[in-house]
Amino acid sequence: MKKEPLNKSLQEMTAVFDEMLTSLSTLHSLGSLELRFSGEQKLIREALSALVENYGVERCSLFLSQNEQLRPVAVAAWEKGEVSCCSVCDDSGCAEVTSVESAVMDRALKQVRVQSYEDCLNDPDLQALAELSDARAIPRSILCAPVMVSGEPAGVLSLAHPEPDAFGAWQQRFIPLFSLFLGQTLTSSRLLHSLEAEVKERTKRLEQVLQETRQLKQHYQNLSLVDSLTGLYNRRFFFSEGNMVLARAVRYHHMAAFMILDLDGFKRINDVYGHAVGDMVLTDVAKALRCQLRDSDILARIGGEEFALILPETGVVAAGELGERLLKAIRNLCWMVDGSELRTTISGGAAALSLDEESTDWAKYAHEDLLEMLFSTADRAMYSAKEKGGDMFMSSCL
Repeated sequence: MKKEPLNKSLQEMTAVFDEMLTSLSTLHSLGSLELRFSGEQKLIREALSALVENYGVERCSLFLSQNEQLRPVAVAAWEKGEVSCCSVCDDSGCAEVTSVESAVMDRALKQVRVQSYEDCLNDPDLQALAELSDARAIPRSILCAPVMVSGEPAGVLSLAHPEPDAFGAWQQRFIPLFSLFLGQTLTSSRLLHSLEAEVKERTKRLEQVLQETRQLKQHYQNLSLVDSLTGLYNRRFFFSEGNMVLARAVRYHHMAAFMILDLDGFKRINDVYGHAVGDMVLTDVAKALRCQLRDSDILARIGGEEFALILPETGVVAAGELGERLLKAIRNLCWMVDGSELRTTISGGAAALSLDEESTDWAKYAHEDLLEMLFSTADRAMYSAKEKGGDMFMSSCL
């Protein structure tokens, strides 16, 4: 067997394997791109760099269709023994192409198929354009493949070389495959970033809805727990909280007091001066009462002109002292109505749990029953103060 044919066959097989390895390396580089953390420009630069570096291409460009015109996006080329890739701005000259290359790219995009020219200067389809350009600037070999994004022709991958017959049969088969992979990469990238943008937008809208829901919930909670005129707690909240205060007091054997306050002659204020003045009086009285209390005390408006207090850690003596301070605070209030002074007073009653050794075992009572007992005792004390002329405070222990 002659050695020459055998050597030639081996050389051809080696060349084929080299082409295969080069192609696989190039596609592997494209498949290894991180879509999630890379913008489209970065993906394109890395893809073109991989093609130039692994496949021995002198220069390649990517043009994408914008407003029915091909616009340069990125160019990769060998420069001084290294691969250089740049993203193209509108005013950049690094992606300038001759009318010959531009015509080939237009054909590739419109016909949606690969366009290959082995010698542009001598090709009958391009001679007319070549004669209008500087022959030295025209690439002799051009290979263009359409780039499909989401199933539509979105751009063109263009390879150019200054020498004729630069692209062989293997490259003509491989470049469309690379273009297909590049299009799929761009499709996946755009879809991923579109989904991420949609997720962010929906998350933002959801957070807004949640915030509005919290605000609405808080608003309705306030409506159900707060008196709209005075800003104090209302009757519902007061008795709910009162049960918890008494539960803690009984469990840990602590003091607790309950107080009721009622404005004297308030009906006359409404009848003589009107409800607007009456509302003003109620609002100012609520502020005056609140100023005398501790942060732990709970003040509520439980009726028209009736207020109630829960006083944790407070015995009957301390409740009586607070009552006197509250009476004085209301006496000091004064309003000018139609040129005359308006003043008012308040009457109050308090009831406190007795915690001496001979006191009742309060633990045997339900908290609701105990609160009702305190409320009734304080209410009787308040009415006793009113019967004695008002502007008075009375208190007692259960």
